[in-house]
Amino acid sequence: MAGVMIALLWVLVLGGGTWLVQGWLDARQADRAPEWSSDDSGRPSLILKADRYGQFVVTGSANDQDVAFLVDTGASGISIPGSIAETLNLPRGRAFDVMTANGSTRVHRTRIDTLSIGPFTRHDVTAHINPGLEGSTALLGMNFLRHYEILHRGGELTISLSE
Repeated sequence: MAGVMIALLWVLVLGGGTWLVQGWLDARQADRAPEWSSDDSGRPSLILKADRYGQFVVTGSANDQDVAFLVDTGASGISIPGSIAETLNLPRGRAFDVMTANGSTRVHRTRIDTLSIGPFTRHDVTAHINPGLEGSTALLGMNFLRHYEILHRGGELTISLSE
C-alpha cells in the first residue's frame, strides 16, 4: 500500500510540474506572438517582439505554404534552407558564392512566386537556396523588407506599409 501511495505522489508531482511548466511556456509564447494593427488611415503594421536572443521570428508563407522566417535586416536577400526548398519545390538555379556570418558558402538562385507575411505580399521574389543552412527557419532579408517601413525600438520590430 505504501508503494502505491509513493507512486501516486510521484505521478501527481510530475504531472503538476509538467502542467506548470507548459503553462509558463505557453505564456512566454503568447507574449511574443506577432501583433497586427492598423493606423487611422487603415495602413497595416506588424509588431514583432524579440526572443531571448534578440531575434525576430514570424510565420509567413512562400508559395502558399507556411514557413517560419527569421527577420534579418542585415541580410541582403532571402535564404532558404535546402530542406524547406525541397518542401516548396523550389527550382535550383545558377550556383554562386555568398558571404554569410559563418563565412563563404555556395548557394543556388531561385524564385518564389508569392511570399507573404500577413498582409504584406510580394510576387516573383528572388531568393537563394542554402544547402548548408540547417533547421526549419528561413532568413527574410532586405530584398523583401525594403518595400516596407521598418522601426526597431525597445525589443520590438514594427513593419508597416511605406507612406
